[in-house]
Amino acid sequence: MSESTLNISFKRIIKHSEFYVFLIIVVLMFIIQGLSGQFFSSNNISDLIRSLIVPSMYALCAFITFLSTGPDVSFPLMAALSSYLATMITIKSGYNGPVILVYIMAIFFGFLMGALNGFIITKYKFNSLIVTLGTSSIYSGILLGAFSAERTSLPKNMSKFGNAALISVKNSKTGITSYIPMAFLILIILYAITYYILNYTMFGRGFYAIGGDEIAAERAGFNVNKIRFCAFCFSGIVAGIAGVTYTVLAQMCLPTEFSGREMLAIAAIILGGTRINGGVGTLTGCILGTLLLTMVQNSLILVGISVYWQNVIIGLIIIVGTAIPIIQNSLRENRALERREA
Repeated sequence: MSESTLNISFKRIIKHSEFYVFLIIVVLMFIIQGLSGQFFSSNNISDLIRSLIVPSMYALCAFITFLSTGPDVSFPLMAALSSYLATMITIKSGYNGPVILVYIMAIFFGFLMGALNGFIITKYKFNSLIVTLGTSSIYSGILLGAFSAERTSLPKNMSKFGNAALISVKNSKTGITSYIPMAFLILIILYAITYYILNYTMFGRGFYAIGGDEIAAERAGFNVNKIRFCAFCFSGIVAGIAGVTYTVLAQMCLPTEFSGREMLAIAAIILGGTRINGGVGTLTGCILGTLLLTMVQNSLILVGISVYWQNVIIGLIIIVGTAIPIIQNSLRENRALERREA
């Protein structure tokens, strides 16, 4: 590869905000390692991967809807309600077979709730933020009011799956054993499916086209309402999977602990380069943004930084990370204006 080609490739890379998020992650890794000496320990890496699973699923919910339409803030409550219903059905029916059936039930309930969001937004052209704020309140009311949901112990099949280890590691110095759960495979499968949809199907191209310019997408032959409806259905499905995954990893059904997770997921994808008004974003950025915020939440405790200061650092990272693409766009516009004036 020639030097000019390498220069062009490098210039393309540094234009993307994902590059800067990656740099921040690398710098933060070595800072934490230097101060604590524990970041690259097998226990910490496995714990970090475990902590990354559910936030990454939430980020996927936010990413798909942001890409095609706008913000969806209902996915944590969809996750809570679908997980609770699937768990209660499992307990009351006495089912103790493969946990995949529990996931299928949660997927079904998540799909119904996502379809409700999609139907209202596409049918009546309402703002997605307003609609999902409303449905989030509805789902919360059903969960805590109609079902009086509370902490519940899990049946054996769910508990066993949550404890199943994909990889186990033991620290030779401390003797502490950590493991990467089998649920990590579910995350990999979800991202592989999403990657295929976005890159190899008309629906995936439609998400980008509609988010970028709805009118142009419609003229190009994309069914705007159908694609948007499917985006919210997909978000509901992933939320159902995330809900059961959180439940099995926590080893208890915790329906009141889902609310409020949407802001961190949205911050992660925006930090990773997803444009607020749609049409721009990558799965790589989605993963990197989630990894960065999860690292800050989980790893700064290794160097003795309190939870309150962690929140300050997260806020600063979000502001800086979202400012980078805005500054880049402003510089590009200024250069283009100068060229036209010249």
